[in-house]
Amino acid sequence: MKKSIDKANCTEIGFVKKTHGIKGELLIYYQEGIEEIIDESEYIFFEYEGLLVPFFIESVYSIGPDSAIVHFETLSSKEISASFVGCKLYIESEKLSQSHIHFTPFMMKGFTLFDPEKGEIGEITVVDDFGGNVVLTVLFKNKEILIPFNEELITHFNSTEQTVTMNCPEGLIELN
Repeated sequence: MKKSIDKANCTEIGFVKKTHGIKGELLIYYQEGIEEIIDESEYIFFEYEGLLVPFFIESVYSIGPDSAIVHFETLSSKEISASFVGCKLYIESEKLSQSHIHFTPFMMKGFTLFDPEKGEIGEITVVDDFGGNVVLTVLFKNKEILIPFNEELITHFNSTEQTVTMNCPEGLIELN
């Protein structure tokens, strides 16, 4: 018997945007650079009712660097597929570390942020791009704080453990 997948061992890569066509295809959006992994994957995990459920891929039609129309084996009609619109999509974190895709800050969603001096800051819940300025939303002491991202400030990154250590600008955490 195969054991269930642990969400801690997976990385969120995107979401189901809407249905497409009448045969159950779904339009999915994902982080730019992930298309190679999706093309090679047998399945993608949907977060459904709090659990990660594998959906096996029948066909993929890429429509850009961050989206595709995907037909899954068990989704045979628009009506069935419609119930999965909005679901978050995940892949196993080890697939990211084994691939040759270029790192983007958007891959850090769900990671735990650490500062070398302050220790654990919290979980990165959102990664936004404001006109080329990437900002991390981090849950710190039950409060969301915004931290500007700069790749040069990263001192340690571990995709398997989903942790990133970054020299956070002095006073920023206290300011929030």
